[in-house]
Amino acid sequence: MNKNALINLLPQQNQESVLANAELVELNLSQTICIVGKPTTHIFFPINCFISITQGIDHYPPIEIGMIGREGLLGAETALGISTNPFSALVQGAGSAWKLESQFFLSQISSSPELKEIINTYLAVRINQLGLSAACEHFHEIGPRLAKWLLMSQDRAQSPTFRMTHEFISLMLGIRRVGVTTTAADFRRRGLIEYHRGEIKILNRPALKAEACSCYIKNQKIYSSLIG
Repeated sequence: MNKNALINLLPQQNQESVLANAELVELNLSQTICIVGKPTTHIFFPINCFISITQGIDHYPPIEIGMIGREGLLGAETALGISTNPFSALVQGAGSAWKLESQFFLSQISSSPELKEIINTYLAVRINQLGLSAACEHFHEIGPRLAKWLLMSQDRAQSPTFRMTHEFISLMLGIRRVGVTTTAADFRRRGLIEYHRGEIKILNRPALKAEACSCYIKNQKIYSSLIG
């Protein structure tokens, strides 16, 4: 079975220890994984699922501020001594993940310099990506943001086809549903994507990449420059 990319970076002994104490779980679409302010009880290492990190403010519905797939993990903040969830998270793409108790995760970090270094580096990646996400939401228009978001989803789904509704996309991007519908219809008309009954298929990735805002490539460069 494919492992999580961060687990793959660990020495063999550390990989075996983590996997021996982890539970392989199936995460369902739109399933809430954690709630902001609640205790962090488990860490999740996605394999072929992907998770949206969300944040709400005042009376507004929460929006997505980050996305985690097999390149990362949910709950890395516990390494900083934070025992409660700084964000909420829900499953954006169903699939498998390794679920690890947070206390065991902390014990592994304290006894493994290699794991501690990987987690600290990943936290630096997340900080950079969160800052980029805030700027993207403020400055970039709906079309480029939607193209970026579809590409990021495809990367983590590891498939050109994945389940997603316009309503869910509008909530994650913090835009009106009509904006998503209009832009998606334009992408469809030009042969970039296809969608039917909650399923989206990427038909022309190069063309969609040309439509995406610069944040898509910047996100990849942030990760590769620090982790590889």
